[in-house]
Amino acid sequence: MDDLSELSSEDSVFPLVITATTCLPSVLTEDHISDTQPKTSLHMQISQAVLEKDHEGTFKVRIIRQILWVDNVRYELHEIYGIGNSGPDYENNGSGKECVICMTEPKDTAVLPCRHMCMCSGCANTLRLQSNRCPICRQPFEELLEIRINNGDIDE
Repeated sequence: MDDLSELSSEDSVFPLVITATTCLPSVLTEDHISDTQPKTSLHMQISQAVLEKDHEGTFKVRIIRQILWVDNVRYELHEIYGIGNSGPDYENNGSGKECVICMTEPKDTAVLPCRHMCMCSGCANTLRLQSNRCPICRQPFEELLEIRINNGDIDE
């Protein structure tokens, strides 16, 4: 079981792979069973993971990589640093939710490729004109991505 907690030396063989695929009714009909490829595009999520033993001796799953296939296009999911403490339900005495530049507005813009979510869209627009470096790690950025976090309020 301890072998399942480590990646292979090639870094391409994972001890645990979880695959979720859409199952459309048209794909399950007898007409499609003999087809080598269904006529509709399937969507798939692949989670590659390892098992880790904690200090109590129980195993826990740790996801290493997640891949989405949508309309035959591959997307690899990446974590956005700082998004976990940006949501409206996050309670931490307000610290960590605000823009690192103006310190008043909630952060809603991520810096790419470093993936730091650290500023509001207003400061991001100003920063875009003045600099090309992330305010957290100082790496040059290529894009700024505004992410609107839904607070669950639905207008009817």
